[in-house]
Amino acid sequence: MTADDGRTPPATTTTGAYAAATRLGPVTLLTYRGPAGSVLRHVPSAADDAFWALGTQARGGADLVRGARRAPCAPGQVFLMRLSEPWELHARETYRLHLYRIPRRAVGASEAELLAARGVHGQPGDPVTRLLAPVLLRAADSAAGHPEPYRRDVAAVVTDLLGTLAAARAAGPPEPAPGADGDGRETLRRIRHFVNEHLGDRDLSPERIAARHHVSVRYLHKVFAAEGTTLTRWIKQRRLEECRRELGRRGPADPVPSVAAVARRWGFVNAAHFSRSFRAAYGMSPGEWHRLRTASGEDGGRGREAPAHASVLRATSAAG
Repeated sequence: MTADDGRTPPATTTTGAYAAATRLGPVTLLTYRGPAGSVLRHVPSAADDAFWALGTQARGGADLVRGARRAPCAPGQVFLMRLSEPWELHARETYRLHLYRIPRRAVGASEAELLAARGVHGQPGDPVTRLLAPVLLRAADSAAGHPEPYRRDVAAVVTDLLGTLAAARAAGPPEPAPGADGDGRETLRRIRHFVNEHLGDRDLSPERIAARHHVSVRYLHKVFAAEGTTLTRWIKQRRLEECRRELGRRGPADPVPSVAAVARRWGFVNAAHFSRSFRAAYGMSPGEWHRLRTASGEDGGRGREAPAHASVLRATSAAG
């Protein structure tokens, strides 16, 4: 079994299962198919110490076995395992499994949070898994047919969501559900306002936002998971909206700086990444958008802050 770039994926043995591999930047996507009774058995190697496995089943039920622990796993659920540890997946039905092999360094969560999140997730009403499982399935079905820049963007989404899952599952007493009462809604409103006022700051991190509003990072991730997105993706979407608005200005009295300058103004560090993200969100390059709006005589939109609920909906749509 080899990946599409010619490299051999990690040593994972199977009994009665078929495997295929696709590279998504630093992430390797492994897809397994097999009949009932198949066993996916992971025997760790030294190279596995720096990797985690995030899996979801497109079809069929199975049992995840780690030492003396055995947990059922079904479509719509996800499981997280450390690849430095042995584990097995026992298929109870004909199945198809997508397994993402993710470098530890790419995940925005602490080792303690990841360790606490090991196992199967997906209880009814769980907002994080409800968001994560469909993204993993869609990415697995579509990523192989796209060029490398798109695959790297897919990998960034997957690692971002893994960080959200780990933060939401970190050990500790549960906090109040986001938005469940007036105080929760007010906190969410203040977080959105703060983010909109600091979109140009390149250090606009979850840690900084949480500290500013006297909440934990875990709670902050849960707030946005309940909205059907993640904090990082929502910030990116708001930055794109502001870049789009500024590039849509027209007229000699309202000159527009270069595309790269606009991107930097709104917190994008890499111009190439900004251009790819803009095209993915709006179907054209930033330069094409600017020429279209100025030629048509339309303004790209005034006002500092777009409605927060509309931004979340657009971010969710772009993720799909």
